[in-house]
Amino acid sequence: MKIVSIFDEQLYAFHHSGEADNEFDRLMELWTDVEYLKNYAETNNITNIKEFVESRLEEVDEIQDLLEELTTQKQPLDYYFEPLSPSEYQERILSLKKGKIKHNQLRIYAVKIDKDCFIITGGAIKMSQTMQGHPDTTSELAKLNRAKDYLTSQGIIDLDSFYELIDELHD
Repeated sequence: MKIVSIFDEQLYAFHHSGEADNEFDRLMELWTDVEYLKNYAETNNITNIKEFVESRLEEVDEIQDLLEELTTQKQPLDYYFEPLSPSEYQERILSLKKGKIKHNQLRIYAVKIDKDCFIITGGAIKMSQTMQGHPDTTSELAKLNRAKDYLTSQGIIDLDSFYELIDELHD
């Protein structure tokens, strides 16, 4: 496993061994694959498949544009990533976050390392009110918790220890 930089020492993503892409690139590819979106809509009993696909394609562009704008203008990524649950509102290391834009069903999940530094663990198309309400988001919650446990086991307590881990993983 590696941790790769997505946007300039602010946003990272896990890149799991055996996978072609890191989690951010995997999601962007998946969410722009029209055939995948059509199949997803059919599997989830979406009635207007064309509208579903078009909306997801617009939403992925919106996410990419917002993340690029925030990072190039040195704006806090907290504008996009919000606490996963009320207990995560405390500003503490390794808090669980979800990337969310109002009226956008695409969610990117991340662990907050420190002020304005996040690692993407995965993402899902939001199909239920709670993460436990759909198999995809339930799976993503498990990935988030495994990532947090991994980072804790590696002694990540601040930004410096995070950068040390990245250096070790790339040696």
